[in-house]
Amino acid sequence: MRNQRRMRAFSFVVLLVGLGLIAVPFYLTIVSAFKTNAELYSGFFRLPQGLYLENFSFIVSKPTFWVSLFNSVKVTFVGLLGCAVLLPMASYPIARRMGGSRVYRFLYFFMVAGIFVPFVVRMMPVIKLLNSLGIADQRGLLLLYLGGATCEGVFLITGYLASVPNDLEEAAYIDGASTLQVFTRIMYPVMQPIIVTVLIKNGLWFWNDFLLPSLLLKTPEQRTLVLFQYNFKGEYATQYPLVFACLLVAVLPMMVFYLFMQKHIIGGMMAGAVKG
Repeated sequence: MRNQRRMRAFSFVVLLVGLGLIAVPFYLTIVSAFKTNAELYSGFFRLPQGLYLENFSFIVSKPTFWVSLFNSVKVTFVGLLGCAVLLPMASYPIARRMGGSRVYRFLYFFMVAGIFVPFVVRMMPVIKLLNSLGIADQRGLLLLYLGGATCEGVFLITGYLASVPNDLEEAAYIDGASTLQVFTRIMYPVMQPIIVTVLIKNGLWFWNDFLLPSLLLKTPEQRTLVLFQYNFKGEYATQYPLVFACLLVAVLPMMVFYLFMQKHIIGGMMAGAVKG
């Protein structure tokens, strides 16, 4: 009984520390976005004296903000669309034929090996290759995003399919369904929970990434919202209220995206069986 109380107390402390690590930065972001420079430097943790909205109006009044916002939405949407279409198509045959085919087994372990290769090792050769091909722009950025999401995405989806029995597929084949029909009408809905998980993970990466856009996107017309935020950092000073206001604006679309996507995780396991 005493050990159970200790474990509960320890779990409570761990959860409390985790809550603080999340809540404190979020609190600072919100309160700092509604402060002037004088208020911010007079007390970093203090509440603002009023709702100072000039930071937001200054940001949205810049034409480059809307261009950067559109670029972020476009890059994230196209990247996630590619992940939603290509990763399940690549994972399904690997998961079902890996046990009896050396080729698919090699492809699987080749994908897994790619997870352990740090990006800094291949960063310069890849950037030089994109420059030599003339696609060091949003096209090259999307290719790098899809390539970076492929290894881990295939690994996760393949592991998920390993726990899905073959009964649904065999019943569909007996009823005369083709492989394409089995994949689109049965297996793809069954994979919905892990696909949504992969999309949420990669969506946060695509939207918040700073390194790859800073290496590839050279003109203001192509830059994303993260690079727009970096404009408020000067050589001798940083306009932190504008930075936090821009950060708060950038967080809202991802929060809406997460709230919309997470409901599809629950109850998606047997959706394909109903549709099949």
